[in-house]
Amino acid sequence: MIDLLGLALATAVTLVAAIPIRWMALRYGVLDHPGSHKTHEDPIPYLGGLAIWLGLVISVAVIAPEQKRIAALLTVILLLGLGDDIFGAKVATKLVVELAVAVSVVGLGFVWHITDSYLLNVGISLLWIVALTNAFNLLDNMDGLTSTVAIAGLVGLALLSHEIAYFALPMAGALLGFLYWNRPRARMFMGDAGSLMVGFSLAVATISTANTALGLHSVALLVGPVAVAVFDTSLVIVSRLLAGLPIQVGGRDHFSHRLQALGWSRGKVLVAALLAALLGDASALLATTYPHAEAWLAVPIATAGVLAWVWLLRMNPYSAKIRLVEAASA
Repeated sequence: MIDLLGLALATAVTLVAAIPIRWMALRYGVLDHPGSHKTHEDPIPYLGGLAIWLGLVISVAVIAPEQKRIAALLTVILLLGLGDDIFGAKVATKLVVELAVAVSVVGLGFVWHITDSYLLNVGISLLWIVALTNAFNLLDNMDGLTSTVAIAGLVGLALLSHEIAYFALPMAGALLGFLYWNRPRARMFMGDAGSLMVGFSLAVATISTANTALGLHSVALLVGPVAVAVFDTSLVIVSRLLAGLPIQVGGRDHFSHRLQALGWSRGKVLVAALLAALLGDASALLATTYPHAEAWLAVPIATAGVLAWVWLLRMNPYSAKIRLVEAASA
């Protein structure tokens, strides 16, 4: 019950806090302007990440005040993202700060115990935290997409492990409150401040949840709730490498862009992303039932995901024809 209170409180705080924060972004010109790989036609205010942070931190302070160290680390990620949103930050600078925060959170005990070697586990955990933090940053490429996927993953993690619910549900609530402002067509963006913080939060939550099982079960608990972000990031990286393009620049080659190029509406893409995220949660939940037979139902779900990944990879999002179709549907 206390965890649901945290979710409700975070939702309300973020929903209300976004009003003055949005006004402040408009007043001082903290805006995301239209660009070559962006779909919005008018400048949209940033700083949504600040509203999400307020909802999360206030909620956690009420229901789990002993977790102030996690809130402090989230604040560092928030400040990194705000600096990037307002002033711009080099990729190397962002990675150094993210790695430093990842080292700190590992020092708090958030280490994925996947092997018998503690040092190897630490290295894998650091890689996962930094990679997933940036995966959600990349996923933030369409109105409402990151919030929708993250909410599904966080709720799934709370169901899989009550130990992380004190944190996962308030973050889900904060994102739910922000989704009111960010649903298509968005009136506010979370910016890097929001997407980096969401990715970092999910990295911490997945590691904590994965440690409730061993072996392949642990992998399913780690990856399942964030499968959509992993799907999208791997798709973009492989696609750009095959095309000989740099992987660190923005582009309209994410799965959401590819589906829209096929004629899907943004609403349909959001529904598909939500269903995929829920299937990821289901795969993780099914894996926990091993050795019972129903655990193997996770296999066809994972297979369907791989087939969808290959299908989208075969598209060429860099062709002139695809760009024309995207422009017509925007």
